Amino acid sequence: MVWVAIFIGILLILLIVISISTIHISIYFVHRNDNSNIQVNFKMYRFLKYKLNVPLIMVDAKDHSVKIREEKQSTLGQKKEKKKITFSQIKKQYRSFNQMLKHINHFYQILAAFLKKMRVKKVEWHSAIGLGEASSSAIAAGTVWGFKGIAIQVLNAFFKLEESPNISVVPVFQGMHSETRFSCMISFKIGHAIVVMLKILKSWRIVSRSTKLNSEYMTGGM
Repeated sequence: MVWVAIFIGILLILLIVISISTIHISIYFVHRNDNSNIQVNFKMYRFLKYKLNVPLIMVDAKDHSVKIREEKQSTLGQKKEKKKITFSQIKKQYRSFNQMLKHINHFYQILAAFLKKMRVKKVEWHSAIGLGEASSSAIAAGTVWGFKGIAIQVLNAFFKLEESPNISVVPVFQGMHSETRFSCMISFKIGHAIVVMLKILKSWRIVSRSTKLNSEYMTGGM
């Protein structure tokens, strides 16, 4: 009994430590003409790290698919792999996601409450665009400015921004050019994520039970 009590005590301590632990996520996106690169870093404490790097994204016009090359690096080692994502797969995943949402009451409220507990800082978004001539480039730069303003307002509505974003748009008058650099840091408590998962699971069970009872009622329990 003593060893069981010790084991339960250690388990509770680990659960408490994990719940109050914070995950830090750093996102870097760079696009320059035909080249794109996405890098996402996950860190919890100093010894738990995971890096996902997608240095190349190609669109195959023949089968309407997107080809990506991933590089995953963690404390356990490094792994490289290639993936091919078709639009039919995206549609299938979208349908599955919509079916899941039908079984979860107040999903958006639960998600919005969780996003508000996330802390977002060091948002930087710099762009340069050129369409070959001065007037078109200036209009395009103004359009991009307007889009960024709306995007920042949406970001501020869903997340908790700790500081004002640093954004810029530079028109390029010497030929065709498209460049974007975006980066930010996101952090949240693991305990908050656990609470969200429990709420979603509870809502799923309630809706599933209600659906089952309604089905039995309509079929007379057969």
